[in-house]
Amino acid sequence: SGGCEMSLCVAIDFTGSNGDPRQPGTLHHINPNEKNDYEKAITAIGNVLANYDTDNQFPVWGFGAKYNGQVYHLFQCGNTAEVHGVNGILEAYHQTFQSGLVMSSPTDITNVIGTAGAFAKKGQADAIRQGKINYSILLILTDGSVSDMNATMAALRAQCDAPLSIVIVGIGNADFSSMQHLDDSGSPTDIVQFVEFNRHRHDPNSLTAATLSEIPDQLVSYFQRNRIPPPPPVQMREQDIPVVAQEEEIDLNINFDANGNPALAGGGYRPVQTY
Repeated sequence: SGGCEMSLCVAIDFTGSNGDPRQPGTLHHINPNEKNDYEKAITAIGNVLANYDTDNQFPVWGFGAKYNGQVYHLFQCGNTAEVHGVNGILEAYHQTFQSGLVMSSPTDITNVIGTAGAFAKKGQADAIRQGKINYSILLILTDGSVSDMNATMAALRAQCDAPLSIVIVGIGNADFSSMQHLDDSGSPTDIVQFVEFNRHRHDPNSLTAATLSEIPDQLVSYFQRNRIPPPPPVQMREQDIPVVAQEEEIDLNINFDANGNPALAGGGYRPVQTY
């Protein structure tokens, strides 16, 4: 069949409602012996989506944190604009706690959506120039509902023409009913899927199935709406099909100084690259 390149970008909620990551039981608490729910969701979903990403390079973004007194609704996680593999996503997530951030509010994903749309459009434009096609997936991990539903719905409508699917995973025990509303009616063209992590926390296969359920139809719908035919069939021999070994887990700890503040590790606010 024709080959469609896939690209994944990840956005993580660093608002204060997640709780103090130094305290056991909070959503961002890092325990080297057991993954928190963010890590579980990244691992379960990332390991599936990564198999469809052409170069296995992912931008990882954060939102909802302060740097030097200013709240940022979009910033780079980790030391590089893109990371390699699921372990790279986890490492960028862990490095963010060493960057001097202050977990803040509100929960605003409009900048994340806009940047993902630009990322997706650039990926498709670059692919078209090479005689290929490209489709992007934005994975958003958040612990609560967005603060401004109207602004979020407007941001979704602005990207309904992008080659993009958005998967929002709700982490924790918040009331996510309004997030389901985004899934149901956020955009004239359905590009959003909301999944509540707790409903699938004991079954990674169920989590990934729920996450991926709408993406195939959204992908096909985009290319059909835009009258973009699939590229010529990709001819591959069995011996040419890459087999990717399961990545090893990496244990990383958050370091804090004597005053209980995150220890800086070449950190600070890092802007997201422009697409």
